[in-house]
Amino acid sequence: MKRWIVNVVGMVSLGVAAAMSAGPARAADDAIVQADHSLVQALEKGDKAAANKLLDPDFTWIDSQGILWYKDDAFRAGLKPLIPNGSDVKITEHKYGKVVWIQENQGKNYVAHFWVERPEGWRLLHTTEIAVRPKDYTSVRPNFDVPCVNPCKEVPYQPITKSEKEALAGWQDQESGPEGWDRRIATNLDQRAVMTWIGPRPATKDIIAARNKHMQENPNEPKVAAVPALWMRTWDFGDAVVMIACQPTYGEKAYWASRVFAKTNGLWQMAESYHNYIAASPVMTAVPATTK
Repeated sequence: MKRWIVNVVGMVSLGVAAAMSAGPARAADDAIVQADHSLVQALEKGDKAAANKLLDPDFTWIDSQGILWYKDDAFRAGLKPLIPNGSDVKITEHKYGKVVWIQENQGKNYVAHFWVERPEGWRLLHTTEIAVRPKDYTSVRPNFDVPCVNPCKEVPYQPITKSEKEALAGWQDQESGPEGWDRRIATNLDQRAVMTWIGPRPATKDIIAARNKHMQENPNEPKVAAVPALWMRTWDFGDAVVMIACQPTYGEKAYWASRVFAKTNGLWQMAESYHNYIAASPVMTAVPATTK
């Protein structure tokens, strides 16, 4: 079975980086890539016993329609992977200490697998599947300023651990404005999000340049805040935090965001981000704030 594999060691803390200084095994021999291959095979066959050995107890699956499935429901529904094992599947692997992010790409289909290290070994915590397709609605941008309250100042979520608190604070700083976004996006990985209607976004440095140019050319355009969060969940793995959030975009459909935040040189940054739009969502809009 031939697969294209790109192995990239992602942002890690200095301590983890030192521990990994010898470098990973060749990508084709990488134990986590091999486990990923075995799990996809088990899910293709509907082999629940084999799949359960590699799935985390908290495992969730967001399919290409933007439906979130928990493990037992995914088995009951007989879900099959959007991208099966095959010779034309391109694999990208990014490592963040106890979190390993693997992307599978086949044509216009993209899948992100979030592997995490538990005491009993590596387990798949989360998967999100995106089938890139034409946009089936018209975006409606608010014609008035929308301030950033959620998520900049408050979210419907309470972090518990030190890493969760710091990762959330970093994300809120990121969403507070252009300067925060520049600080908190992991440009050293040329981080790319994948979106249902767009596919892979341009490289982060190109997004920043285009955004700055647009702001200079349109100084009077209403300032619309970052997308709020309606539901969030995080998992703490030391210097890496995995997040799932449900976010209603202003003038767009709501989406699920699946992310990895990683700490490097003391700074928490967003290292991975998939936006899986919810097909059944209506187009969400903002209304002007009212004065009491």
